[in-house]
Amino acid sequence: MSMSRTEHAQVELKRALGLKGAIALGVGGTIGGGIFVLVGHTTALAGPAALLAFGLAFLASLVIALPYAELACRYPQAGGGYVFVREVLGHKWGFLMGWVFWGAYLFVSGYVTQGFGGYLHMLTGTPPIWGGVGLVLGCVLINIRGVELSGKLQVLVIGLALAGLLGFAVAGAPAVDAAKFSPWMPTGLQGLLAAALIAFLAFGGFDMIAVAGEEIEHPEKNLPLAIFLTLAIVLGVYLLVAYAAVGTLDWRLLGASSAPLSDAAKVFLGPLGGRLVAVIAVLTTAATANAVLVVTSRICFAMARDGLLPYYLARVNPETATPRSAVLVCGGILIAIQLMDSHFSTSIGGFLYVLHFIPPMIVLLKLRQRGGESPLLS
Repeated sequence: MSMSRTEHAQVELKRALGLKGAIALGVGGTIGGGIFVLVGHTTALAGPAALLAFGLAFLASLVIALPYAELACRYPQAGGGYVFVREVLGHKWGFLMGWVFWGAYLFVSGYVTQGFGGYLHMLTGTPPIWGGVGLVLGCVLINIRGVELSGKLQVLVIGLALAGLLGFAVAGAPAVDAAKFSPWMPTGLQGLLAAALIAFLAFGGFDMIAVAGEEIEHPEKNLPLAIFLTLAIVLGVYLLVAYAAVGTLDWRLLGASSAPLSDAAKVFLGPLGGRLVAVIAVLTTAATANAVLVVTSRICFAMARDGLLPYYLARVNPETATPRSAVLVCGGILIAIQLMDSHFSTSIGGFLYVLHFIPPMIVLLKLRQRGGESPLLS
């Protein structure tokens, strides 16, 4: 027996995700596998000034994060940007925003699951495809048990990953050679700005926190705090890791490497360094995959609750307060996308991800025209 629209509008998720869980969701979704390649890409463009590029990218991210945090406080519901647009611009624009937002994370997931499979293969010899499938299935099993369990495991996994990345920085610190930071900006201002544009990708993912807004405790306080702390933590990790990498391996070699952190780790840890970096990569990509499943299933749930997707996707398990149908469907899609070419799927996902920030900015302008104080200042 199907539910009516009125019944669907009354379906709500349980607020069971604390501040730690929200930050873990944001950091896990933001760092992902990007740190293992972006340090090399930015160094290739800007040399040692890659550290400054990450700082500039952080400031640019704040320009987007501030209005996003305000909107998250105004509309602490499942769906994040989709909800902002639907509430202010109407269902037609909400429908388009929902598909863009949902599609962005679904397509980007291929890069994450394939990356996990590749790193796991390096460590255990497991076929990459099966490693990625196993990761998605594991995330599905955890998430259908409830967001509280998912949040606790996310905190644990991302905590271990951050400990590993900080361990990389600490282990590399004694081997840092100040001479490797000279010349500081070998490619000039143009190289720095190009690197900052690439570094901006390092901070993408903080919006995941807003998507789970309906399940975060005390959203008026925890939502903006989690968004800003996520960006601050990510900046700190990137700067420490980049400092250790640039200071131990010539910037030209680092920029030309396909596995920059592994090559840097081998300088101060020997052959074991490459395997340790692979372990950290497995943890970070696992945390990102879990975050992606949470986000995509909540966008799916929110659209179904509004009648924009089949109603059964808005059903919530009464025992776990989890949108089980949405989790299962999104898990299946993540497995299917893993079979696609990662460059193709990531290109689509990246384009949609950049595009999805535009409608919320329009929403904020509309709200400013109507007047009213920002909830961040109240």
